[in-house]
Amino acid sequence: MAVSIKGNVNSTIYGKGDVCLKLNPFDNFRLFTLYENWKSDDRTPLDLSNGQKIYLIFKSKNKEIRIPEYDLIDSEYTVDKVNGQVLFKISKKNAIDILAMDTRVFYITRVYEVTDYTGDKVVSSDEEVLYTGLWKDESENTVDNYTSQLKAATDLLEDRNKQVKDLMETNAKLMKQNAEYAESLNTLQEENDKMSNEISDLETQVAEYESGVEYEGTLVGEGTHYNIIEGKKFTEDQMKDAMKYLEDIYQD
Repeated sequence: MAVSIKGNVNSTIYGKGDVCLKLNPFDNFRLFTLYENWKSDDRTPLDLSNGQKIYLIFKSKNKEIRIPEYDLIDSEYTVDKVNGQVLFKISKKNAIDILAMDTRVFYITRVYEVTDYTGDKVVSSDEEVLYTGLWKDESENTVDNYTSQLKAATDLLEDRNKQVKDLMETNAKLMKQNAEYAESLNTLQEENDKMSNEISDLETQVAEYESGVEYEGTLVGEGTHYNIIEGKKFTEDQMKDAMKYLEDIYQD
């Protein structure tokens, strides 16, 4: 079972036990609409017609305030009981007494009454609870608003703190990656310098070799060549290669 209340700030549908009824210390008119199967999308209003008497009851440990549905005779109000509507007038006196209670529970009940042809009640059924809820002082809305604003600000702060934390973690990862890239770059630079030095050494050796292989050749006899080298310096390996070359020639 569920209700919506016209006279509150909105017409939200409330399940059993939810805070829904707001009161102030003056005359309060509250139009309830009761529903069956309220959790489903095809919720249907509860038929309150056909001899049903509906009551709004406030109870504390020591007191009960019972308010019958509003008498619509000669009233400007229109209530559709077939579609679950019931209107209550909470008088100023009742409202003040209710606001002074130490409990905040209210009930909506119904009793089937059978009357005779004169309108006198003949028999009544047992009283059935249709809805149980909580009421609140309407003046508490300001406190509720401040509480809601504080909660919203706290949630926003927590969300911003989470964003800052995520950014800090991302920044730390990027700094680590930069350090790794810098180390890799330094290693590559060292390898590049090493290769540059090796290339320079090879170029020097090539230059020395090219400047030291000049010679004059004189034909001494047929098929035999002797190299006469004047004023040139050769490395030991170059001399060995030259000697091997000459030995190969003589063997042939």
